[in-house]
Amino acid sequence: MNYVFFDIECANCFQGRGKICSFGYVITNERFRVLEKKDIVINPHSKFHLAGHGNHPGIVLAYDEQKFKASPIFPVYYEKIRNLLQDKNNLIFGFSVMSDANYIKSECERYHREIFDYSFIDVQRIYTDLMELPNTPSLIKCASEYGVTDSQDVHKSDDDAYFTMRVMKGMCDQLGLNAKELIEKYPNSKCWCKNGELDNEYAHFKAVQKANKLSKMEKLTGSKRSNWMYTDSGNYKEFNKYASCVFVHYSSDSPLSGKKICISNLYEEFHFAEMMNIVSELAKRGVRYTSKPYKCDIFVTHSLLNKHGEQYRCYRYNKAKRCSDSGERKIDFISFEELLKALNLNEASLSDLDRDNLSPIRKKAPTTA
Repeated sequence: MNYVFFDIECANCFQGRGKICSFGYVITNERFRVLEKKDIVINPHSKFHLAGHGNHPGIVLAYDEQKFKASPIFPVYYEKIRNLLQDKNNLIFGFSVMSDANYIKSECERYHREIFDYSFIDVQRIYTDLMELPNTPSLIKCASEYGVTDSQDVHKSDDDAYFTMRVMKGMCDQLGLNAKELIEKYPNSKCWCKNGELDNEYAHFKAVQKANKLSKMEKLTGSKRSNWMYTDSGNYKEFNKYASCVFVHYSSDSPLSGKKICISNLYEEFHFAEMMNIVSELAKRGVRYTSKPYKCDIFVTHSLLNKHGEQYRCYRYNKAKRCSDSGERKIDFISFEELLKALNLNEASLSDLDRDNLSPIRKKAPTTA
């Protein structure tokens, strides 16, 4: 079996669709001896835009624009690239390779070619997991760990493919494993294109990890996910609209009338139905609810412990405390249980949301909420 390492450069990635201008590859045997190294220069049939954005600097390509524009377009090399990546005798590798695979897919779509099936390995993911890094590193940083002294100031696809090979070889030597054994040790590196769609094991791993985390939070909060308020979710939008538009009976003789109350985000974020009912009951007593701790007169604390018995951080409480301690605003702090007692409510009844019995809303939201 041969190992194929490939890398792609694009003239631009407008609308997230890469216009390929070079496809570089290195073919080795199972001992990583180089059998072939080649850079296929391609006319991107699109303008060049290599400037950086945000924290990402722009790149410099190995050839001038005229050489790219004088080269054949992607369809001329489609069969060669397809055969190389689909060959059953080849094991395919790349670095941050899902991006490169996406460029191939978008070019197939642009030129109306079949998006072919193939499997490939992300060397960056193996390195990240091996080193237990929180963030994915650059190719040249990884390669320098295994003796590569070249820079990546100029991007040449076959050179970058060679650097990827050196990283893979270095990790195999470091652990005393062959390539297949290393892949099985770090299976999240496995990626594929099938039936026109790209996917990878790492995405599935993260989805399972997220689901497990959400399940743990359901147990800790005692509230189902359907009752949570994710930012921009339907629950979140409905609650914020209701809280800002509810009619507040300031004529109420309640001792709380005229006050503004803010409740810990550790409770609010996981209790949509309960919060709707609480805001309704507060409005009946002349109390305006606010999500801004620096605008409240009363802040309601709530304790939420993780599985180790440690308290989750409440950013609203910290803001309210700083505001109170600085003398900027007088804020009274009460527990959630004390709030329920003051409202003559019990938590069990709060979970039943009957929208028809909520306090009515105003036609226009007050500007002071």
